[in-house]
Amino acid sequence: MKQLMTLVMLLTVHATLAANWSNTSISFLRGNNFKLGTQSKTEVTLEHASAYNYGDNFFWFDITDPQNSSGENKTEIYGEWSPRFSLGKIFGFYDDNRFIKDVLQSNTIEWGRNTYNTAINARLFGIGFDLNIPYFKFFQINFYLRDTLNKSGTSFQTTAAYLLPFSFSEKFQLSWGGYFDHVIGDEGSESDNTLGQGHFQSGQQLLLDVGNLWNSANTIFMGFEYQYWNRKYGIKGGPVENNLKYMAKWVF
Repeated sequence: MKQLMTLVMLLTVHATLAANWSNTSISFLRGNNFKLGTQSKTEVTLEHASAYNYGDNFFWFDITDPQNSSGENKTEIYGEWSPRFSLGKIFGFYDDNRFIKDVLQSNTIEWGRNTYNTAINARLFGIGFDLNIPYFKFFQINFYLRDTLNKSGTSFQTTAAYLLPFSFSEKFQLSWGGYFDHVIGDEGSESDNTLGQGHFQSGQQLLLDVGNLWNSANTIFMGFEYQYWNRKYGIKGGPVENNLKYMAKWVF
């Protein structure tokens, strides 16, 4: 665990030093409708996003229910690292004014373990698009070939992420942001108990810029995250999770 945390911090520092811009935050979330394991859980999430001359970089790391790790309900640790290489910037066709601003070679590495202490390790490779959609700060969509390392076969995954800032007044600045992951196809086999079926997961966040209320914008946010997960973990016949979480976020 200590080695993993050290690696996460080193990735954050290295990406920040090499970046044209960067954003790092830590969030605390609490929900009472988790499926599988304990119903009420706390999450601590470290996120980092940055961009450099020829691409961008995003990773996040979760610790779920760190105060409760006994019996069958283990502390969940999970992270993703998603470096992308900008073909538009490398070959000179990037255009911030077009609907498709950029085309990118996309990658993601997933690692961690779930509440049953089952390892999660996957590699994803594909193509991504940065879209120019009015009012959105960013809108990205990526199409991947997915390879889960402890399962036979491959599947396909579509991932989108977006952020829409809006306000009711100069003081009340809000944002709606989120993502969805849609895994299409099965990996593994029932015969060796590795079957992972296609599933759909989405997280939607509505946050108020609390820091802006006292003239310290983009530092402290509070609000809610709603998580929907159909066939959680890709388990055959797995549950549907509808989970509203309270959320506080601090941007470094």
